[in-house]
Amino acid sequence: MKILVLAPDVPATSGMPGSPRLFNLCRELSQRHEFVLLTYSSSQERYQSFLNDATTSHVFTRIEVLPAPPPAAHWWGQQWHRVHLAAYFETRYRHAGYYRSIRERIRELCIHEQIDLIHVDLLAMIQYVDPQINIPAIVDLHDSMTLLCQRMLKAERSWRKRISAYLGLISAKRLEGTLGRTFDLVITNSTVDEQVIRTLSTKPKTLTITNGVDRDYFSSVSTLVESDKLVFTGVMGYAPNEDAAMYFVKDIFPLVKAKRPHAQFWIVGSEPSERVRALTLISGVHVTGKVDDVRPYVRSATVFVCPLRVGSGVKNKILAAMAMQKATVATSISIDGLDLADNREVLLADDPQDFADKVVRLLTDQKAAQRLGANGLARVQAQYSWAAMGKVLETAIQSIMVSRNGHAPR
Repeated sequence: MKILVLAPDVPATSGMPGSPRLFNLCRELSQRHEFVLLTYSSSQERYQSFLNDATTSHVFTRIEVLPAPPPAAHWWGQQWHRVHLAAYFETRYRHAGYYRSIRERIRELCIHEQIDLIHVDLLAMIQYVDPQINIPAIVDLHDSMTLLCQRMLKAERSWRKRISAYLGLISAKRLEGTLGRTFDLVITNSTVDEQVIRTLSTKPKTLTITNGVDRDYFSSVSTLVESDKLVFTGVMGYAPNEDAAMYFVKDIFPLVKAKRPHAQFWIVGSEPSERVRALTLISGVHVTGKVDDVRPYVRSATVFVCPLRVGSGVKNKILAAMAMQKATVATSISIDGLDLADNREVLLADDPQDFADKVVRLLTDQKAAQRLGANGLARVQAQYSWAAMGKVLETAIQSIMVSRNGHAPR
């Protein structure tokens, strides 16, 4: 079967910033199916990193990079966009000609490549799928944007940011509520997100495929652990990660240092905002920016922390840390959709003092940290492989094709 993948950026491999979900699912299915990738690219550097990664060979038979939208919209288009309360990524009203050209390019590609199925990655790309093409289509939202906006609205104190979050919530509800009109299947990475999609509309068929982890890449190896080293990873330009870093440094880290004065907190990830970079002025706080490989930072840490307060979906960073056998302290929201238990694979804490106390406990009790890390690794090995997630997606696709065409995919 030939599958067209529409993505808002070049898919991240396990060694690149961002979620490796799309790439790993495609890699699993590419053993039996052919993939054509139509994508934007946020930078030439990212595109070259993708092409130069040895794991990308034989996954996509063709890659086409889409032209970016025009840099500015004409005045009427901008007003039309606002009247429709369109999401920031929608081009239909701001750049109508561009919007039509991308939809037409997809139609041409489907005909020329004899596409059997369209796989859309993330909400931003749904706008370009024309139902009149009459090809089975699925969308993998990863997370529900409606849920994310709801949580951001609840957590935000600034009235300007609350207005922005509210407008984002309106557009997210509108878009996610119409998915059933175009897509045969809507996929999320947690049952929490799936339930939100189901409440927005009774039409779409939904499925949860949780995230996996590349256990070969994020393997547990013998590494010299640095005493009192704490690590948090992620794309630090992403608002929930920025908030988590700020929260830990301002509210939790001082409580940790009161009992462990030599504690060091490392914020590892690309695109740190000015607020995050400024945290290096605080003693014991390190901000790396983009690194070639996050694994040495995590492997050398005593404790991995995930202090997220907003966000949705399954967090790859948690699974990666557990695959490297790291003791983890996290907020409850950080493990949404994961089959993890407090005091078994992870320590959970939702207020600063409790979070700090549990971090200190692991810093002072080596056996407890080793036991937690071993339990996390065992859970990942048993339940969170990309191969298993690929099989779930394969079964779902077969069901769609039989329903649409009366036969299983080629």
